[in-house]
Parts: sequence; structure tokens; C-alpha cells
Amino acid sequence: MISILLYGRNDAHGYNLHRRAALSLNCLAEVLTDDDDEIVFVDYNTPDELPTFVDALADTLTDQCTSRLRVLRVPAALHRERFQLLTHLPAVEPVCRNAAARRANPANRWLLSTNTDMILLPDSAESLSEVCRELADGFYGLPRFELPEWLWEQLPRSDPRGAMSEVRRLGPLLHLDESSPSHEWVRFDAPGDFQLCLRDDFVAIDGFDERMVLGWHVDSNLSRRLHLHRGSIESLEEAVAGYHCNHNRTPTVYQGPDPVGNDLTRFFLAVERADIPDQRGIWGLADVELEEVSVGSAARARFTAALVAATRTAPPGRSPWNPFETAFALTYDSAHVLPHIVDSIVVSGRHLTIGYLGANTVLRALIDDVVRELSPDGSLEVLYASDEHEVEELAESADLVIVDFGLDATLESPAGLDQGDRYEDVPLFPKPLRPVVIAFERLLERERARLDRGLHPRRFLLVNSSTVYLDSFVVSNLDCSSRATHSRVRRATVKRVPTANVDLVRDVRWADRLTGPREPLALRIGRTTSVEGLEDFSGFGSGWWLPDPSGIWSHGLRAVLTVVVGRIPAWTRPVLELTFDRVGVRRGRPVRIGLVVDGTRVETRDLTGGTHPTRWRVRLPRHALARRTFDVALEFDGDVDWADKNRLGLHLQSLLVRTGLIPMPLRDRLDIGASALGRIARSGRRALKTWVPRAGALRLSRRDASRP
Repeated sequence: MISILLYGRNDAHGYNLHRRAALSLNCLAEVLTDDDDEIVFVDYNTPDELPTFVDALADTLTDQCTSRLRVLRVPAALHRERFQLLTHLPAVEPVCRNAAARRANPANRWLLSTNTDMILLPDSAESLSEVCRELADGFYGLPRFELPEWLWEQLPRSDPRGAMSEVRRLGPLLHLDESSPSHEWVRFDAPGDFQLCLRDDFVAIDGFDERMVLGWHVDSNLSRRLHLHRGSIESLEEAVAGYHCNHNRTPTVYQGPDPVGNDLTRFFLAVERADIPDQRGIWGLADVELEEVSVGSAARARFTAALVAATRTAPPGRSPWNPFETAFALTYDSAHVLPHIVDSIVVSGRHLTIGYLGANTVLRALIDDVVRELSPDGSLEVLYASDEHEVEELAESADLVIVDFGLDATLESPAGLDQGDRYEDVPLFPKPLRPVVIAFERLLERERARLDRGLHPRRFLLVNSSTVYLDSFVVSNLDCSSRATHSRVRRATVKRVPTANVDLVRDVRWADRLTGPREPLALRIGRTTSVEGLEDFSGFGSGWWLPDPSGIWSHGLRAVLTVVVGRIPAWTRPVLELTFDRVGVRRGRPVRIGLVVDGTRVETRDLTGGTHPTRWRVRLPRHALARRTFDVALEFDGDVDWADKNRLGLHLQSLLVRTGLIPMPLRDRLDIGASALGRIARSGRRALKTWVPRAGALRLSRRDASRP
């Protein structure tokens, strides 16, 4: 008899959306009694990582409602590709309502366009279906009676009969039943909350006008065109009362200081034709196969059963996880991670291609098992890749991409994770995961190319991505949810442009520097060497934390760096300058630190914890200069009150070697002989300024000064 057309998305449109929508859906279902009656809800542009709007409130819906309810999902990708550039709105009303009408039960004579905040009360008949059974052909409207927020909020949403009875009692008592007649082309103010028309009439005028993508007046346009088609708008107010759950406590996307809407003149006042030839045959996303989503406890039970069945084959879990190991945790319990991955699969469409990039064979097998349980018909497909050569097909076809930067904890001595593959407490990055890292960079390139073509950003699920090897790169290149260290999973989309230049391959090879040949860090006289710009860290020995985008922390009580200094003028004593921006002991606490050059402690300083931009300048010892290649070490004395559990000390930002940067004490002034002075004098005044490092740093004897 009747197909009720509704639409929405899982967002926060208006005040207390989920409560009033559940109340309305349950009450609308109560007035449908014909076997063919249905509620067709188009879930439009709900973010891919969220369930549909109806599924989000399904536990509050009655059995009567879920038995009548059909949910059609219009994915976010379709909105982005077809409509996002045309409108500021997240939902395009005429497209939604047309999509519902096109797919409604053809056995039903009537279409009712309304909203998920309406409560309909037939006056004397048993139901709206009975009202429509004997109704003459035509187009019908209703006045809208407003229910204040306090009233509908106290109605029991899961008891629609009780709620409807209370509205029927209070409406007249509180003088809420105020009719609002309007222009003859719309009959009543706010006509869109009840527009009942024949299905044949709706098709004859080509549905709602899909050019109206900016909001407002969509209902008035339909009313004007059906009025032209039928010649009048009839009132159903003697048979049905329509109550609207007001939601003005908070503004919606339609309100604002300068609201944008469809042109009233073009789409209402100037309309002279009922049909729309330009959209005939294509309205309502005629070229798209929309997925019909299962709603209710049966669907949820199926997901749970699939997950339980898959995890039966998982290896036994490991011992409790230690959160203090997070920074270097390269393994995890795959069965623990699986439910958090499935969370993103079950809210996706039925036809989904999943991409997995990783080397964890245990997790791969579990994903295979759960996909087979969820999709015996093969509508869910999984593509696997473990290196850059296999990633191309995944990059081309996957809708959801799982990137796994870990291995299963139950594997016996997985390659690259033996106890010998460690330096102090820093494990090497596993060899099986290194091709994954390279492939991940390639995948990011391909995703950015897609975004440049205007395609919808794909969802990424990052597994075990919070380690020190990966976190800086991930945060720089993807917009991520929280780190979720317990689940090991975070959701992300790729940024069009990285926010920092982080070398991922450099970071995963960080610990390798301790097992290969040492290459000293080359320092050129007078040129600052920034840690941020380094590509090769092989000169950094023990006692350093993983580099971050702005520098590198010393790690523990002693940090060693091997450097090689360029050619040094024989007549001068160069100065080494180290720049730090933070001291890693607890804020305000003192710490004593020594700077050791080539085995000699050249200076000791007392610093306090916190943010303290510091330049530490010392003269280089003669024996170090003679060798040109030497070690520089930071040594922490006594008991240190570390601010971080990883014992981070000084945050080094840059190094500089230059001549005569600071005045030397009197006992260290240099004597310049006559031959040197003569060379300076002959070079002229400009050369003299170049040679003399700084006033007060030289001493010329009277004997030398009197010579030509």
C-alpha cells in the first residue's frame, strides 16, 4: 500500500538526533499494517569507517520497525565523486529521496515523503494504511504540529504505542495542534514533512529535482510540480495528525549567519512545468547498484559468529602485554588484533575489496578465515602484498587497505627477531618487514596520485604503527586516529602533502648502524650540520635514541658520536659548538653532564630539566685536532631523575666547528711570529680581518709589531 521515503546519515544533524529518529521510525512503523508496506531509508554519505545511521540505533528499534525497514547505502565515495564539488551539504536530499522511490516496492500505490522526526496519528482508522486504502487519487499534505524538545525527550522511544498515546493526549491539552495554511502551491507551511502522492504521479514528473543540491525548497518544488500535474493539493488533516519533534536547541548544517540555499525563484516561483525531461530515466542513481544493508540483531550475531569461528584456529595468546615495550614492540598477538580489524570490515559495504600489505602469515590466515565466514558468496575479496612488486594490484583495486608493521608473537624465532639481533635494549627492525616498508612508501605515492585525480580517499588500517621506527613517518604522511596502543590498530587516510620530511627507510635501518662499519660524521669548518637534514647516521654510536624530525635524543648515561673535521688552519684552535633545545630530566631538576672529546673530559655543566635552548661551546683539544677523526661523548654523572621512561637526555639539533668563535683566556692567547705577521700585513686590511678571528684573541709582541 505505502512506501515511506526517508534519508539520513550517521552524524549529529540537529539536537539529539538518534533519540528522535528512533522514536519516529518506531512510530511510523506502527501505522503501517498492509503486507507490502515498507520504510525505505537511504543512508547517504555516512563515513566509511562508521556503521549506517539505522544500524547505529538498531538496538532501540522495535521488531515491527525492523521488519518493515529497508536500508540502502549510498557510499561516501559516490558523493565525493559526483556531488561534493556542487554543494556544501553532506547529504543531497533530492538524490536520496529519488533513490528510495526508484527502489521502493512496485506493488505499493502510494509514496510518502517524510522525515525521521515525525509522529503520525491516524484519527479514527486503525492505521495510515487503512486511511490510504479508500483514498481517492491525488496529492495530499498535512499541517505540522510542533512538539517541544522536553516533551518528545520524555517519550519512550521503544514503546511507540505508549509514545503515540501520550502525544494524542497532550497535543490538544497543550494547544500544540495549530494549523499553518500557506500558499496554494504548498497548502501548508513546511510541506516536506508529509507529502503523499501516487507512485505513478511521482514517476510521471521525474521525481524530485536533482539540480537542487544546496538545500531548502526541495519540498516546495515537488509540491509546485505535483500541483501542476494534479491541479490541486488536498488536505488529510481530518484523518491524520502530524507531529514534528522540534530540534532547534542546536543549529544544523542548514542554519548559519549566511545560509546558502536553492534559488526560490528558479525552483518555485518560476516553475511552469511538472516534469523534468533532462533527468528522465536517470533520476535516483539509476546507474548505481546500491547495497541493501541488513539491520538488527541477526546481522550483528552473524559478524560475531564469524569472528569467533576464525579465532578458534589462532595460536594461543602470549603473556600479558607490557605497555613500556611499545616503542620497540615489533610483535603482537594476532588474535587480539583481529577483532579491531574486523570492526572496519563489518561497517563497510557488502561488496568490498580488502588489501593487506604485511608479512604476518598468522594474521593473514585469520583474515582469510573471517572473510570466508562473512562472505561465503565471495563478495568480500582480499588482495595480499608483502613487497613493492606485489603492491601494484592492491593499490589499484583495494577499497580498504590494511598495512601491517608487525609479526606474530607466537612464531618461534621469526627471522630478524633473534635475541642476538639487539643492541643493548634496542632491537633491530625485522628483516621480513623491510620490504613492507619500501612497499608502503610506494603505496602512498599511488594513493596521492588517486587523490590528485579527485578520487575518494581510501581508508587505511595501520597495525603496529606506533613504534619509534614508524610513528614520525606515519604521522607526517597520514591523518590518523589516536595511537590505540592496546588494540595496535589505528585508522588513517593519506595526506595530500606530508607535513614533515621523514626518511622511513633511514629510521628502520637505525639500529643497523651498530652492526656495520662506522662512518664518522663529517663536519666542515664554519658550516652548521643539522641533525634534521642528515641521511646517514652511521657515525652515531651507542647511547642515542631514534632520530625525530627536529633532532636526536641522547639515550642513557653515555652517548657517543664519531666525527671527522675538515682541514684546520695550523695557527688557530677551533671551537666545537653543540646546540640542544631540551634537557630530558624532570622539569626543574638538576643534572651534571660532561662533554668528552677523544677521551678527555673538556668541560662539565650543571643543567636543569625542561626546555632550555643551549649552545655548548668548547675548544677542541690539540690531540683530537691532530687526529681529525675523534669521538665526542655526553656523560651524565650520578643518579639521574629521567623525565621519560626511555631515559632521554639531551636533544641534539646541530653541530658546528669554527675558528675563534669565542675569546680565549689570557693564558691561551697565541703568539704570531714575524713571518706570519708579514704575510697578514701584505694581504691588506681586508685579509687581516679575515685572518684574525676575534679582537682580543691574539697577542702581538712589541718586537714583532715594530718589524716591517
